Amino acid sequence: MKQLFFIGMFCLSVMNLSAQKMSGTTDSVAFDSYTKKVETQRQSLEHQKKYAVAISLMNEWMGLYSALPISLKQDFKQTEASMYYNLACYYALSGQTNEALNAFEKAQQVGFSNYNLAAQDSDLQSLHGEKRFLTALQAIREHWDFAYILRSSGAYNKKVDISFPKITYQNADASALVKFRDKFKLDSVAGNGDELSKIKNLLQWVHNVVKYDGSSDNPLHKNGADLIEVCKKENRGVNCRMMATILKDVYLAEGFQARAITCMPKDSADVDCHVIDVVWSKTLNKWVWMDAAMYAYITDKHGNLQSIQEVRDKLYHDQGDQLVLNDDANMNNEHKNSQGWYLGYYMSKNLYWLQCTASNEWDLETVKTGKPKVTYISLYPEGFKSTKNQNAIADVAKSKYATNNADAFWQKPN
Repeated sequence: MKQLFFIGMFCLSVMNLSAQKMSGTTDSVAFDSYTKKVETQRQSLEHQKKYAVAISLMNEWMGLYSALPISLKQDFKQTEASMYYNLACYYALSGQTNEALNAFEKAQQVGFSNYNLAAQDSDLQSLHGEKRFLTALQAIREHWDFAYILRSSGAYNKKVDISFPKITYQNADASALVKFRDKFKLDSVAGNGDELSKIKNLLQWVHNVVKYDGSSDNPLHKNGADLIEVCKKENRGVNCRMMATILKDVYLAEGFQARAITCMPKDSADVDCHVIDVVWSKTLNKWVWMDAAMYAYITDKHGNLQSIQEVRDKLYHDQGDQLVLNDDANMNNEHKNSQGWYLGYYMSKNLYWLQCTASNEWDLETVKTGKPKVTYISLYPEGFKSTKNQNAIADVAKSKYATNNADAFWQKPN
């Protein structure tokens, strides 16, 4: 089973992650059209088992690709990786082991990311005893198999730091929260059901009231009311951090303790993190996972809502099959999120280390003259203490406190 040139590209464009967009130039459009024709021909040749012709076709694509300007090559990096992978398959099926190994190593070097496909693909069976193949395959796994990377992380510990701060939550009677609650009739949104139904109702309201747009810039004023208003006025969406900010303010206004949690990958070059909320459930006596951008929450197989720590622990111990993503998890009520993608890939990648703020209140991250700097707290697995990621809000330089003690990070609210 070959990987198509475009596998994953739709998901990445929808999610607005770090994938490059087409430049819009005539050359880019023309090469894109040519690439699609090559893909159609490749599939036909594969079906007919005309591997030599398919190899010639893809080498022709490679020659034209190599002549593109660097700026245009960025538009087709994923295609290049898939091209080399397919070449490896066809060479292997043709008995050309050395050429197959060269192509597979090149696929790994230019960013081929589907470890499970490479490990299980019967087309590469003849390479499984080759040291070069196993080395490249392991390199793919160590960079792209995020469940494996998470399972390979250090453990947490119980070391107590007496200087570690208490995490605080603004009271619902704060004037800004009262105004926010009244303006958007949040009591009615929450409904008259039990605590957990209110938590879910408020999550759904935020998911529906504002569009998620992962590529958008943060507005100047970062509070629930202003974020909703700017989205309506400018007909725009906001990224996951701002979605989490709105939901955090909604929960605070309704008397829940809540905080936004920045979920970060291990790879410091990966600027794609994800921000979700946790809200304290008195009924369950724990924090529960609520993701406004994806309209997602997690339960165990018995329907019990899970915390971030519970989800991470199960993924860490390779027990992801014990977790259940809500069936209606989606983006903007258009694109359904699968459990395999959301938990097996995206959140496995982004649960390597975590960060929150020491205080959780209205307008927290709005920059104002004379306003004290926000204090961030980071939770790392042992053996991972720093990052070079300068492009995310979760830059470790902004963390006044860092810990390997999960209990301290997930302390109960007062």
